[in-house]
Amino acid sequence: MKHLLVSTLLMLLSQIALADHHKNSIVTQQIAAAKTFFALDTPPAEADALLHDDFEFVFMGRAQISNVVYTKETFRSVFMNQVFGPLVPQGFKKIEFIHAFGDADNVALMAEGDAEGINGRYNNSYALILRFKDGKIHRLNEYASDLLVETALYKQQLMPMD
Repeated sequence: MKHLLVSTLLMLLSQIALADHHKNSIVTQQIAAAKTFFALDTPPAEADALLHDDFEFVFMGRAQISNVVYTKETFRSVFMNQVFGPLVPQGFKKIEFIHAFGDADNVALMAEGDAEGINGRYNNSYALILRFKDGKIHRLNEYASDLLVETALYKQQLMPMD
């Protein structure tokens, strides 16, 4: 009886360890997919293949480009090519991933980007929150300094409050 109890306990522990390993494997794969999506050397077709058919992107905040939902069809064609792309016409020189973590459904990337904007240097910090569905990026919320977007890219000036 004692032998059966020990065997059952060992089997349960190994199943828990296997499930935890599987979960960690999924998180590792999703972090890799998120980094690949944002990597400067990833071809657009390869990056787009990581997106779920029901993909949605939102640049969060209060900048002129904030709070508009872009789909898989409009993310690159409208947001990247017509909205944000013209503000940094030479693209980013560097994107550095500072930290990444996640769970079975979500990944958070902390990144720093360096680009030449239309009005000079644009180096922002980002929190990129990705939700996964069916192994693909389903939703992407991008958080950055919208103050920097407005001042560096749109040349808005800060006005003192009276």
